[in-house]
Amino acid sequence: MTTPYFTVNEWVTALSRMRDPIVIVEGKDDVRICRWAAERLGIGRMDIYPAGGRQMLLDVYGRRSEYAHLAVAFVADRDLSLFCCVPQGYNDVIWTEGYSIENDIYADVNLEDLLNADEVVPHRETLASLVEWFAFEVEQHLDGCDAHINKHLDQIVPLGETSVDPNLLTSRQFRSPNAVLHQQIKDDYQLQLRGKFLFQLLYRFLNAPGRGTRYNIPTLHENAVKRGPSDERINRIIREAEQKIAGHTPPN
Repeated sequence: MTTPYFTVNEWVTALSRMRDPIVIVEGKDDVRICRWAAERLGIGRMDIYPAGGRQMLLDVYGRRSEYAHLAVAFVADRDLSLFCCVPQGYNDVIWTEGYSIENDIYADVNLEDLLNADEVVPHRETLASLVEWFAFEVEQHLDGCDAHINKHLDQIVPLGETSVDPNLLTSRQFRSPNAVLHQQIKDDYQLQLRGKFLFQLLYRFLNAPGRGTRYNIPTLHENAVKRGPSDERINRIIREAEQKIAGHTPPN
């Protein structure tokens, strides 16, 4: 089975013809992360495929009666539902503990110790700016408005700066977020601040001009999975996927 991103109908047709158990995750980065974790746990071959996004995964999950013979485990990010509740009707989906699978691996190991001493303070300052802005966007979501978070870090905090772009703040009519929500995300940023931002922020500092040792984001993902002493969160995801596949009972 090839892995270009299918439509929902194409996914359902493909799954209806398959016989071997599979795990479906949201994207290609998630595939790599789950494969590294499975290898570390000593689990035999686990076929893992990217759905092409969270909504696609949930839509395919919703039609599982059409391929009920097949053992499939679905792994999805909590995303903004982390701040309210898991969407109804998806009880068999394996949800991340944090905002995303990237958060779960980030929280399992201290990647920030890769920073040089002179990088720690500007990293912390940029992180603080991101957390405040993100808390505002989460509050917008909780109030029933659109949260504009699907951006690259460079669009939020320009290169060379540690504060959010004033033009972005103006365009979003930014105001100080709810103090309790802000503090909650600040205290638990490893799990609650969007994981892509955490890795993009590390990448910015670890690949600065003139820096000796450099890391790209896939390498940082691999470091997070392979060097953590416990990796309890990603291990939990893989173990649950293994159990769901093993416990599948096809209809008569």
